[in-house]
Amino acid sequence: MGSQIIKKLKLANQSFKEKLTEPNPEPEPVEKETFKEVKPEPRKINQETNKQITSDIMQEYTQSNYHFLKLIIKWKFHFIIVSVAAVIVASVFSSELFIPAKYKSFAIIYPSNLTPYGHESPAEQMMQLLESADIRNSIIKKFDLAKRYEIDTAAKSGKSALISTYESNVTVSRTQFESVEIKVLDTDPKVACDMVKEIIVALNLKARNLQRDKTKEVLVVLTNEMNYKQHQLDSINSHLNEIRNKYHILDYKSQSKEVIKGYVKSLVSGKSNKEINEMMNNLELKGGDYYGSIKLYDELVKGFSVTKLLYDETWKDMTKELTYTNMVTYPSPSDKKAYPIRSLIVLISAVSANMFLFLVLVILDSKKRLV
Repeated sequence: MGSQIIKKLKLANQSFKEKLTEPNPEPEPVEKETFKEVKPEPRKINQETNKQITSDIMQEYTQSNYHFLKLIIKWKFHFIIVSVAAVIVASVFSSELFIPAKYKSFAIIYPSNLTPYGHESPAEQMMQLLESADIRNSIIKKFDLAKRYEIDTAAKSGKSALISTYESNVTVSRTQFESVEIKVLDTDPKVACDMVKEIIVALNLKARNLQRDKTKEVLVVLTNEMNYKQHQLDSINSHLNEIRNKYHILDYKSQSKEVIKGYVKSLVSGKSNKEINEMMNNLELKGGDYYGSIKLYDELVKGFSVTKLLYDETWKDMTKELTYTNMVTYPSPSDKKAYPIRSLIVLISAVSANMFLFLVLVILDSKKRLV
């Protein structure tokens, strides 16, 4: 009995030890609860509502147009009367009784023989000349435009008014083909044509004067240079004449050869020659001076000749009569007026009168509907 109890105790003790030595079981993984971010769904637009709104807008627009149309039909006789009245009034006030008719004359020209300045094209340079005050003033004076345009230049801002009127009647523009078009408006077609011709004449004169002014500057420089060289030549020539007269040196090379020969002969013969000795002394004293002066004189003569040729060419450039335009289209008197355009004036007047009447009727109708 006791032995059995001991065995049971041992078994119990052994089983207890085994439990102690066993590894701890891993805890079962606990599933974590995941939270997904819930995004709000975009608000859906009701297509039927959209269609309804569009339909309402279109219906309102149609009703509005229909209302305006009914308004026009209702007052159609008023529109007819206003149109007729506007046409009559515009026709009368656009006639020659109130607006003098103007005729246009024009010419198209190409630049020629113009001296380039900077990076301007010949057409741009020609336009600068045509828009110059000199040409404008010459045309105003020649055709007495102050009297023709009935402008009192003595009054306040009279000159400005004259220039403004001139610029409104005379137009200079460059074409796409690098030519220049000159247009003139005037009540007399012949005067308009003559003004275009005179502008071209004034242009040639202006360009010629500009070129001659520059040529004159070159001519003055060449003249001063020639005078200076001439003064040097006269001074050297005077010095050479003094040597020739006083020391009898006329040609250094040939005289020196002959004098040396005579001097050698006198030495050989033992007889002294007074003239040979005197010439020998003169050559020793002034021979080098004479020779150097002759060389300088020859160089100055060459330089003077070159300057004189340049002077002659420059003088030719200054005195020659060149034209600076190539005429493409010649001006001629027009047989049809260019201003005013009566049909356009009548059309604009009729449309403007009807629009004004329509605006007044719409305002009156809106007031009635509000009441």
